[in-house]
Amino acid sequence: MYKHILVAVGTSLSESALTTAITRARACNARLTALHIVDQTPWWAVVTADSNPGETLGVIDDHARAVTRYAARLIDSAGIDGVARSITQPLDGTSVGALIAKEAQAAGVDLIVLGGEADIGWRHGEARLRDVVCMHARCDVLIAAHAPAPLYAEKDMESIEARFAASQGRGEARASHRQSAPRK
Repeated sequence: MYKHILVAVGTSLSESALTTAITRARACNARLTALHIVDQTPWWAVVTADSNPGETLGVIDDHARAVTRYAARLIDSAGIDGVARSITQPLDGTSVGALIAKEAQAAGVDLIVLGGEADIGWRHGEARLRDVVCMHARCDVLIAAHAPAPLYAEKDMESIEARFAASQGRGEARASHRQSAPRK
């Protein structure tokens, strides 16, 4: 029996992981912590050459709050003891997987639940998240089977994506959010 479960939630909202963790927490009467790691340099911010760092960080923070609120709503609606929180990934080279394992150990977690990710092996010279978590974890790790998100989750994600797109292309956008004419 598990007493404290940590589930990693992220950009894809990790629906299968969150659903699996809620089911396990109910079955074990365990506390559930949904953890979102905030990447200060996501791929989409790095490839945007004329990005204003201050505005980019604002969008990143808005996204983190949306993911955390979504996870908290699911935990609350499930009627289990739990919390959703976000932490910022340090710029010291610590991987997301190592950070998840570190946070789990600090919280006294006895089960980490991760979403099933595509089996693409090495990506940009990095190991798969689940491999890194398993290597650093001092507790059980459960990989949730990937499943399509239910309709309500898709609508929430569409809402998040729409807000992100709106922040990129709104009419009164600041110069850093405007598209420039193609170079000739």
